Amino acid sequence: MKIFFLIILIFTISLSPSSLFASQVELKSCIQIAHCVREEWDVKNIEKPFDEIKTIIENTPRTEIVDFNGDYLHAEATSKWMKYVDDIEISYSPGLKILLIRSESRVGVSDLGVNQKRVDLIKSQMF
Repeated sequence: MKIFFLIILIFTISLSPSSLFASQVELKSCIQIAHCVREEWDVKNIEKPFDEIKTIIENTPRTEIVDFNGDYLHAEATSKWMKYVDDIEISYSPGLKILLIRSESRVGVSDLGVNQKRVDLIKSQMF
């Protein structure tokens, strides 16, 4: 029984990012480029970029913030039709005025460009 719970715990951790994996600037690299996007944005000209991006995420349909820890945000976006869940991670470095954003599908080989579109849409609302 203990092994079963350990397997479930490992599986859950591997599917869902956590602030344990992020520091102020570093987010995990994309392993499968076909369903993951990771970008770094210079936000020196924006007064409160992390507050602004948090508001954008909060107002995005079918997207829920599941972890918010000062300079790290993890949200889950659920697709409208198939109910697939994608992870969005954002890390902010106030000293460097840099936002790191990462969007990745949990399942599948390709996302048909959904993660790139999501990141581009957020970026267009930021800048």
